[in-house]
Amino acid sequence: MALNDEEKPDQAEERPDAGSEPSTPTGPQPLDWMNDTLEWGIRAQPGKHGMTMRVLNIGSYGEIPEYSTDMSRRPRGAFPVPGVPRTDLYSLSQKVDLWADCAVDLYEEAIQRRWMAHADVPWDDLPAETDDVELAMRQLCTELAQQASIETDTIGQWLHRMNYAYHEVKTFLASEVFDAGRHYTVFRQRALANGGALGLESAGQFNRRLMEARAGWTEVCIFLYIIRGTLTMLLYRFGEAYARNKADKYMFRRCLEDKTRHMRYGMQHLKYAVDNREPSFGVGLNNLMRGVERDLAQDMKDPVLWEALAIIFGGGVANISAGMEVVKDFQQQYIEEFLARMQWVGVGKTEENLAPDLAAYLRREPAEPETTPA
Repeated sequence: MALNDEEKPDQAEERPDAGSEPSTPTGPQPLDWMNDTLEWGIRAQPGKHGMTMRVLNIGSYGEIPEYSTDMSRRPRGAFPVPGVPRTDLYSLSQKVDLWADCAVDLYEEAIQRRWMAHADVPWDDLPAETDDVELAMRQLCTELAQQASIETDTIGQWLHRMNYAYHEVKTFLASEVFDAGRHYTVFRQRALANGGALGLESAGQFNRRLMEARAGWTEVCIFLYIIRGTLTMLLYRFGEAYARNKADKYMFRRCLEDKTRHMRYGMQHLKYAVDNREPSFGVGLNNLMRGVERDLAQDMKDPVLWEALAIIFGGGVANISAGMEVVKDFQQQYIEEFLARMQWVGVGKTEENLAPDLAAYLRREPAEPETTPA
């Protein structure tokens, strides 16, 4: 017959070792790790593009935290081990610091659409003769190679600061670094092909601004994507339009495809950051632009890039005046697209608060003649 609680013997008296350390080992036991998981039962199925990162974002593995205190390099969803020392002190540990919903898909696009500069560009189609347009193209390619190297170094110095809770962004940006490395290679190859030579280094005020920015990744994105990215995209677009051979057309078209992907992340992140922070954040970004615009205006006064473009657009030095008219259209379009992108992300940049030296590139439509009432 079962004893009731009052009839049960005192357990301490029955067990002399009560309260002492257990005799069984307390350390990890063989195969204990097989039970350590945050979630069993996940059944990710390949989609039409295979086992993509988005397909794997199911269950707890697809939960993107607003903030992460994990300072290890533990993949998101892995079982945390107590006592693991910190491997880094991530300064970008909030979702709003770096997130863009499109990053997960842009990574898949990047790895599926990769190309090889040394093999895919039809180098045999380059002109055998060196003329003034060819010399101008080599100068343009020198500056584009430098832009790509700045992009590589800028992103590289921010990647290690990004928390692994947001691996979609980190992996996409790693692919962008690879793209930028390829762009550096292809433009350097183009400048040196057929006995060519590199031209002059580009003006450096804005390059330095990009490399030395410390306020935050969102602020860097303004510089890298809206200011520099808009210019680079236009150079690629015009380069393809005015290409005189299949090699240049292919090179500029593929680089433009890559840059479009980069710009999509940058724009989406900036809009996400502005929309999800306090209203004063957008105002602060607008105020930040005052010094940045002065640096940009200073660089735009350097004549080398514009003269090279005028020779390319005009078809030679003899037609440089006609080419310079296209350059003026280019400059106007650059500032217009810069303003449009700033406004799209939620930063109140307008012609009225734009640096005067940059606003000067915007052409005014002629005013309608005033009529006197009869």
